[in-house]
Amino acid sequence: MLYFIVHSDTLSVFKKSSDNDSVHLKLKIKFHHNLISIDNNSKLLSSVIAQALDELGEKIDLENKHAAIAIDDSILSHSLNTISKKNQSSLSQYIKRDLQDKWKELFRNYFSISESKKSSKNIFHTVEMNHYLREKIKLNFNNSGIDIKFLVPMSSILLSGAKSTQYVVNKSSRIYSVFNYSKKGFSFYRGSFTGKNKKLTRIIGLADMIKFKEKDFKDPNLKYIMFNDVKIVEFFAKIIKDSTPILNFIKPFGVQILDDQKYRKTILNLDKGSNYNFSQYAKNTIAGFLTLGLVVLALIRVSDFNFLYNETSINTKDSKAVETTSAVRTVAVKPAINQVDKYLASSHASMDEFQVIANSANISKIQSIIILDNHITINTGSNDGISGTYTIKSSKVASLQSSMPIYDLLSVIVEKGNSNQFEHSEGLFFDKKSDNVIIRCEGLDGSIEILEHIRQYDNLISRKIVYNKIDNSVHLYVTVLKV
Repeated sequence: MLYFIVHSDTLSVFKKSSDNDSVHLKLKIKFHHNLISIDNNSKLLSSVIAQALDELGEKIDLENKHAAIAIDDSILSHSLNTISKKNQSSLSQYIKRDLQDKWKELFRNYFSISESKKSSKNIFHTVEMNHYLREKIKLNFNNSGIDIKFLVPMSSILLSGAKSTQYVVNKSSRIYSVFNYSKKGFSFYRGSFTGKNKKLTRIIGLADMIKFKEKDFKDPNLKYIMFNDVKIVEFFAKIIKDSTPILNFIKPFGVQILDDQKYRKTILNLDKGSNYNFSQYAKNTIAGFLTLGLVVLALIRVSDFNFLYNETSINTKDSKAVETTSAVRTVAVKPAINQVDKYLASSHASMDEFQVIANSANISKIQSIIILDNHITINTGSNDGISGTYTIKSSKVASLQSSMPIYDLLSVIVEKGNSNQFEHSEGLFFDKKSDNVIIRCEGLDGSIEILEHIRQYDNLISRKIVYNKIDNSVHLYVTVLKV
């Protein structure tokens, strides 16, 4: 594991000794532009980060390495959301609404992760990172052969072991950053004791304003804990080793930590104008489909989370015993030779067929399309020769890119449309651990755009595709093999 610290003007890489667990700085590179000044310039950001990594790569072997990255909070933004307990069943919606009020038309430019810990249960701390910066870090590190496992706000590392009465302090150049997490939530102060403005300004916080003195930071004490970069990395390594819950920009956005525990509910409601949740929407969709007698049975399957079905339900001779545990939505299936390749080929054939139908002249007549693996049912509501059920012939899959982690797929879903929604659960695909995702897309074009991403990777398998003309929605059921 390589440990990186990203300041606005420098990139540092550290390594932990295997002998005594000590941390040492390997190399420090100065960015050619300050990241804060170019965070909305996608091309320039990419160039600056790529240049820094190229310089590192000349002196350090970066190929096939895992990375844990701490990012300076000066490059990030913080928000505090006060949400009453009665509204916490729709937590993500309320936090999103507050962020939209804060950022206005810039809202879509930020990737946000939230937490509530150590503080009152109705105060939520959100950290926002510019989408361009996040994606260019991921892209260029991946291009350098580095697999990013953690991309964490520096404040989260500093506060991981601090008490609510303690302040953690980091100094970069002449600038001090001071953080605290008390019962009144997260607090962040920043400033200098030299120059014209000799004071620390509160960036965000609900607690009473504190007047800091530089001597408090320089003299060792239990109230103000001073961190340098090496100490930050030491704490970071311990967090990873102990699997301590921590905010991570590599994971899907939304609420990640509640009461010092990981928040496992990953349903995101991203509709523009209403407050209904995904499950309510699914019920409405099913109600609409009930008018189409031909597809009633298939719709029952669509509302089910079970991605692996008993193949006798579609009259195939090669039936398999499927045992489902509903509590965790896992499926135990006797392993079969080349089954993953078989389903991957079926997935690509199904996606190809759906795209052909969606772009055909007949699409205006079709009321619904259901593709369950390589079996397709089309309904137009009339005997026009288009309606019916048939099997799609699988073909050889072209060469694919390397695997896409689940959190990258969820990021694509979010980025491709504000109306996209998803539900995520874990399971098994034959003998392989997997993630299962149901994606609701607004319209055919949006679904095809996401399918184009799915078809590029060797661990993404499209299991079901359901189109409903009534509300112009497409549901994609995708199995993601863990990488």
